[in-house]
Amino acid sequence: MNGFRRDIVQCGKKIVDLGLVKATSGNISLRGDNSFFVTPSGYPLSSLSEELIVEVDSHGNVLYSASSGACYEKIKPSMETKLHLAVYNAHPTAKAIVHAHPLYATIIGTITEIKPLTYEAAAFIYPIDYVPPVLPGTPELADYVGKTQAKVIVLKNHGVVVWGETLAECIFRMQVVEENAEQIFVAKSFGKMPEIPLDEVLKLS
Repeated sequence: MNGFRRDIVQCGKKIVDLGLVKATSGNISLRGDNSFFVTPSGYPLSSLSEELIVEVDSHGNVLYSASSGACYEKIKPSMETKLHLAVYNAHPTAKAIVHAHPLYATIIGTITEIKPLTYEAAAFIYPIDYVPPVLPGTPELADYVGKTQAKVIVLKNHGVVVWGETLAECIFRMQVVEENAEQIFVAKSFGKMPEIPLDEVLKLS
């Protein structure tokens, strides 16, 4: 098996350990040399193996495994494959994508904007784009996401998508956006919202 599959399997276990996804939620992908590698539909990210990672072309069609010659038609790619491909098509610099369902970021991002509360958040997750509630796995959702510009995208009533050059970068940004959202929740429980001034945010982002 190749390094793309190995990296996706390791990423899946990592984001489960971090509590960013549960059950069969979430999906991960990488841009390959001439194709894309994505997690399978219906499999928990905590129990993936390399042979389960699906290779698709730029249209989402399942390809043959280059290493074994076995066809992966019986293993379906993630229902959000079109979403991933929309990001790759819109952003040539995108090499990796992680879609997770972090608790606080999903809730806060659905209700209001996740404004940077710390300088770390201002530096690493700002700006954030927001997509209105759209059914998961639909072409409409992929279209919305494909029109975004930010590396952190909140899907309202759904979850968060992060893209970057590596899966490690995506995991890091996902952790920061979730931590910042939790900090907002705690701050608001005290009746406060100590935001960083916009001019300082722009200097760091």
